Amino acid sequence: AVVSTQSGHYGRGIFPIIEHCPDDSIYVYGCDFSSTAIDIVRSHDLYDEKRCHAFICDITSDPLALSSIPKNSLDIITAIFVISAINPDKMAQTIKNLAEYLKPGGTILFRDYGRYDLAQLRFKSGRCLSENFYARGDGTKVYFFTPQELDKLMSDAGLKKVQNLVDRRLQVNRGKKLKMYRVWIQCKYRKPHSDS
Repeated sequence: AVVSTQSGHYGRGIFPIIEHCPDDSIYVYGCDFSSTAIDIVRSHDLYDEKRCHAFICDITSDPLALSSIPKNSLDIITAIFVISAINPDKMAQTIKNLAEYLKPGGTILFRDYGRYDLAQLRFKSGRCLSENFYARGDGTKVYFFTPQELDKLMSDAGLKKVQNLVDRRLQVNRGKKLKMYRVWIQCKYRKPHSDS
């Protein structure tokens, strides 16, 4: 079983998995804080309760209740551009919450904004809420990570590093003649078996 913690973005975390594994060998759960995001996912042509289940959830809550999913049961949890939207004071509890649902040997796949990404450098004065944590114009928030911060968050939740890297890319918009320097953090952390 897989949980995508970003059902929003119109199911980008759910439907590619279902399309790639058409033989019912995988069941995907998707959760999001937004009821609108969940409604959009549920209205998608590929949404089928036999293959996936989308539900509203605040992954920062303590204790966390992920619908009817038992703890220690998930093979994979994806958190793609999710944790950066959470208040830094709640990040450690959030990672701990997610780790409790992984089965031993299960993996968290993480991708999010890295420190000094173009998006961070473009923020205007008055948008910084705390160090490296900003408010966007639409009211959403974003944090910019270092690999060391993520390693501490994951390790403190009892997870072991498989991969933790900085992905730096130069994106060029030839039409507008713009160069955009992007920085993302990409991680894989595994829940150890009890004998590890």
